[in-house]
Amino acid sequence: MREIRCEGCGAVMAPRPDGRVFGCEYCGAQLQAAVDAEQISAGLRLDLANAEAFLVDLSRALHGHLGERTKLHAEGERIVAFELHLEPDVFLVKREIHGIVAQHRKVVRGIALKTATHPLDQWVLLLSKALAVHANENARVAQVLATLRGA
Repeated sequence: MREIRCEGCGAVMAPRPDGRVFGCEYCGAQLQAAVDAEQISAGLRLDLANAEAFLVDLSRALHGHLGERTKLHAEGERIVAFELHLEPDVFLVKREIHGIVAQHRKVVRGIALKTATHPLDQWVLLLSKALAVHANENARVAQVLATLRGA
């Protein structure tokens, strides 16, 4: 995490539990910082080498907190697909015979304009960037991301 210094006294500011507000222990000043994709990527330290664990961990982390924006498809206890809607982006990760497939779709007025399949690591970066944009516009998403970062 980057170091943020107080504009009033120059001391290092400590993050508050939500991860977006920093407070100065010396002069009491507060600063709201934007959430960036690197912070989210660090918080989503999912095991990309283990596709099964990745799918389970991602769906647990996001579906549990952003349920109204997600679709979870399961066969019994086995997760088959997970979808996250962050307009205009839709992120889909699904299990297929040859492994995990990760897709990103641009949707406008319910119509998919473009769908692309990405390597899992690139897909996670795209997801992180979209989550950062939404976190900076939506305090609830920011609180969810703070829990992913362990704040």
